[in-house]
Amino acid sequence: MSTKEQSTPPVATARALPTEEQKTRAEVNRLKAIAIREALREHAESQSTATGPASKNAASSSSPALGNKRSFAAMANNRKGGEGREDIAVKPARMFQKFVEYEFAKMTDTKGGFISTEDDPNSMLSAVDLQDKPAHMSLEDWAKHQLKMKLMKEKSGPFEPGLSALAMEEKEQIRCFECESVEVDWKWHEVFKCRVCAKCKDKMPEKYSLLTKTECRNDYFLTDPELKDEELLPRILKPNPHRSTWNNMMLYLRYQVEEFALKKWGSMENLDKEFERRSGVRKKRKDDKFRAKLKSLKNKTRVESWKRSTENDKHEHVWGTAVTNASGESVKTCEECGFEIEELVF
Repeated sequence: MSTKEQSTPPVATARALPTEEQKTRAEVNRLKAIAIREALREHAESQSTATGPASKNAASSSSPALGNKRSFAAMANNRKGGEGREDIAVKPARMFQKFVEYEFAKMTDTKGGFISTEDDPNSMLSAVDLQDKPAHMSLEDWAKHQLKMKLMKEKSGPFEPGLSALAMEEKEQIRCFECESVEVDWKWHEVFKCRVCAKCKDKMPEKYSLLTKTECRNDYFLTDPELKDEELLPRILKPNPHRSTWNNMMLYLRYQVEEFALKKWGSMENLDKEFERRSGVRKKRKDDKFRAKLKSLKNKTRVESWKRSTENDKHEHVWGTAVTNASGESVKTCEECGFEIEELVF
């Protein structure tokens, strides 16, 4: 018998998975084929209904028998460059689309579904405070009146005092303390009663800078009741820059705060002495607090060291002679600490 060498069977190699690009191409080709098939079927049905049985016989005579392939010319005549299926656009699936195309020329701005005042200036949206509106006034006139009253209240636009001052006579014009300019900051003139222009404010910050409430308390030792009194110290409220939910900042004019502090303390030397006294009190309070913490830390350290020393030196009892008590039990007592223990005698 002839023996044949047995060879190991070949190892089947694993097929590589298709890539994303191959999957995309296959899906697009599949959709194209489906679209072409549906177009051809609709085209054939429309021709059969239009031409009747005669066209059916002619089509059956021109079409090959079942199982035979059509010629290239017949296929080209039937398709004619996609004729008859212009409305069928081959679109990729949604999962393969990377962006969405919009025709902005055909889009209209709907204002988010709301009617704006530009579309309808006579609407109720263009007017406010309709409760006080006179009956003879239209909504458009009432809106203009409200806008005018708002500008007059805020002193902005044509009602700004810096612009209206030019129409006054020279004797009646409000001028700056430093440079006699007519461009006076109207807000400072109203609140602080201070006639100063923007250039002088930037040029002399040691006089016209603004101080916060905390700076007035710490540097000039003014109390809260004094700072809250607007007749003594006028102030401007501004939003807190650190956090919008906090209270508004109270800003005071520097030279007015210094004048009030001089009236209160008498002179700058007395203010310096008060500053030194409070600094000493603050330092002493800080030192006392530090010493108290240090003392408590030392006490804790001593207690812990004593506990460690007692744990290391363990007490050993020295028992005396057993004594029978009144109840007839045998009791031993330590001669050093007086600890008692009962003993059972059998």
